[in-house]
Amino acid sequence: MEVKTDFNDRCIEGRSVHAAGNIYWHICNSGRLLVLDPATMQFSYLSVPSELGDHFFKFRIGEMPEDGRLCIGTVENEEMQLSVRGGDKCSDNGWLLEWKLNLCEVYDMVPGLPRDTTNRILGVWLSDIDAGRTGKLFIKTWGYGRYAFSLETRKLERLTMEGGKEYGHPIYAYVLAWPPAFLAQDC
Repeated sequence: MEVKTDFNDRCIEGRSVHAAGNIYWHICNSGRLLVLDPATMQFSYLSVPSELGDHFFKFRIGEMPEDGRLCIGTVENEEMQLSVRGGDKCSDNGWLLEWKLNLCEVYDMVPGLPRDTTNRILGVWLSDIDAGRTGKLFIKTWGYGRYAFSLETRKLERLTMEGGKEYGHPIYAYVLAWPPAFLAQDC
């Protein structure tokens, strides 16, 4: 299937996100997402909230844990925002701001994160919204590890596996033991 696009194909992320019944791709430096409806196999675009798209903020798409509504989140300038898809007249490109949270105090309570504002702004971003609808937002940093932010408790905790190793990217719900049992030879 050939699809005509009005953006450079190299600007699309190779990894898709399945949320709220559709498949989404982030387009780098764009205020839109590429959307595939698997029922009709039709592509379309979805505009992000203008505050995000106008400034080319890094954002992630996912589902709300309670009801599966489409949501979009960002961590920029020491602030976390989460918006949900809604058809209200007062919406921003069809998105309603669910909540905003100033992360300065949250960051200060987590040991190991940088203390200066410049490193926090440049080196901390939202990497994923948990596809398992657990209410976790995954935050990645340059050189300070990975963290999970709980929507329920509003707490940020460092993510490490047994033995202190960090998770890879993207984060998956299960890590396969190596060598896997089905490859092990019978003794």
